[in-house]
Formats: sequence, structure tokens, C-alpha cells
Amino acid sequence: MTEWPIDWRAVVDEAIRRRKNEGLSQRSLADLAGVSPPTVNAFEQGEVRLQFERVIAILEALGLFLRPGAPDSFAAFRHNARRRWDELVSPLPDDHPSRQPLGHFEQAYEIIGLDQTPSPRALKLLLEKIPKTSGWPPFWVATRSDLRPTTDEGLVECWLGRPGTDRAFDDAAHSDFWQVSRAAQAYLRRGFQEDGRDNREPGTIFDLTLPIWRTAEVLLHAARLARVLGGHEETVVHLTARYAGLEGRELISWAQPLLRTVLDQRYRARSTRIDLEIFTDVFKIENELEAVVDVFLEPLYERFDGYRLTDELVSSQLADLRRAER
Repeated sequence: MTEWPIDWRAVVDEAIRRRKNEGLSQRSLADLAGVSPPTVNAFEQGEVRLQFERVIAILEALGLFLRPGAPDSFAAFRHNARRRWDELVSPLPDDHPSRQPLGHFEQAYEIIGLDQTPSPRALKLLLEKIPKTSGWPPFWVATRSDLRPTTDEGLVECWLGRPGTDRAFDDAAHSDFWQVSRAAQAYLRRGFQEDGRDNREPGTIFDLTLPIWRTAEVLLHAARLARVLGGHEETVVHLTARYAGLEGRELISWAQPLLRTVLDQRYRARSTRIDLEIFTDVFKIENELEAVVDVFLEPLYERFDGYRLTDELVSSQLADLRRAER
């Protein structure tokens, strides 16, 4: 019989480290986990007689535990997409750009309540027709034979970082991996644009405006796919994101150096990762996009020494995005 011992002290130590890196007090963590502050304190003292569900709630709040989902759930879809990514990059050296070694972000959405389930081939054709929102849009459907998406097992899949392809840019910033399923679930993993060739010191900065554009683009992509699949204004979109490799990066206006927004101090990320989530609908995406983006991204920017996005910055960036679409 194979044994898999759990080093409980190591688990507790890692939980304490993450709590402190996130800038959380024991009381704040208790609020997030839905348990009492004495429970968090007892957990951090190494108490092993706590109720299992309370321990799981604490670990889950710190990103140290993922609840299992049904095989067809959104959580399972994202888990399988990450496993597929790991499978693709496993032959590559640890520092290969296509591994996005300095950091990355993931965006995933599910459209809830649709009746249509197109074939993978039909889905690929629909994805090709969704309008671009920028020069490097999400879920870009390449047409070249060595880059174009493949269809298999109910999925459309694309990996732009595949070694051996003749690409204009072979850096982490242009190595997208994405999947879209017949069940209207979509997953996208990208390296940070700030870690591309245009930056002399990859891994050191985080752009002020790019998350606004990237979030809006994915939300618009979801709303447009929902529409072509028979959705309506009340069709629900569930969006998640994960930003990893943040710690130590400085928030600056890098993509738009002439931006008038002035950062009055140096804002640095104090934690390495954050997960974001929101439930919205097609109507809000189409008519109240600024508010949806602002609420979704607020926890991300707070990781940078408490920086707060302004309504003016979000509105101006999304106005620029809409002009770029025309």
C-alpha cells in the first residue's frame, strides 16, 4: 500500500506565509474563510482537532485547496486546461519563453444556460467571425497551418508558443494557449506583455492599463459568443482570472508612457498570485462594461500597495478600446 503522508506543520507554515504575503490579519482571513478568529489562531498554532470543513475553508481562502468539481463543471474544465498546458510545455527547458517563466495571467469564462452546443468545427468557424478588439485579441484564430487551432474531443485548442513554428515574436508575451469547448467554456493563458522583447528588464514591472483592456476584451468576447449561440441580455457570464508572478513588480504606465494619469508613489506587488471571479450578464457587458471591469479588477490593483483604480482611468481606456474596434 502506497502511503502519502501529509506534513501538517509544513501546510500550516505555508498558510501563514501566504496570509502574511497577502497582507491579511488573522481576523481578515477569518472573515474571508467564514470562520472565527480563534479558529484561525488555533489552526496556525498547529491544532489538529479542528473541524475538517473549517480547515478546508481556511486553506481555500488562501488558494491552498481546490474543491473537486463534476467532470463537466467549469472548475474541471479549467483544471484540465492547465493539465494540458503542463503536458505541452513539459519537454521544454525551464527557462523557455513559451513556458512564461516570469509570470502569466489566465482568463476563463463560461456562458451559462445556452441551448446550442455547436460541433467543434462549427465552433471554430464562429470564433473566427468574432470581431477583433485590438491588435492582439484574446482567442485569436490564426490561419497559418502551423499555428491554426485544432479540434478534438469537443474542444477547439490553440497554442501559439509551439516550438519550431516561424513566429515574428518568440517571447513569453506571444505564446498564448487557449481552449474553447462546445459547452461555451473558454480558457486563455498568456505571458505578460511586459515580459516581451520591448522591456529591457522582464519580470520587474506591471502595466497600469493592460489589465483593463484584456479584461474588457474577454468580457466582450464572451458576450458576442453568447449572442451567436442564441443567448440574450440576461444570459449569465461567469468570468475568472488568475495573475501569477506578481511579487516585486512595480506598477507603471508602460504600454502608454504618455498617459496623463500620475502615480504619486511607487506601488509594488506584495504577493505573487491572485484569483479573481465575477458573475455578470450580457446586458451589463454591453451597457455597463466600465462598472463590471472596475469591480472585477479592484482586488488585483489592491495587491500593489493598495492602489485604487479611478473611474476616469477605466472610462478613458474603454473609450480608446471602442475606438480601436471601429
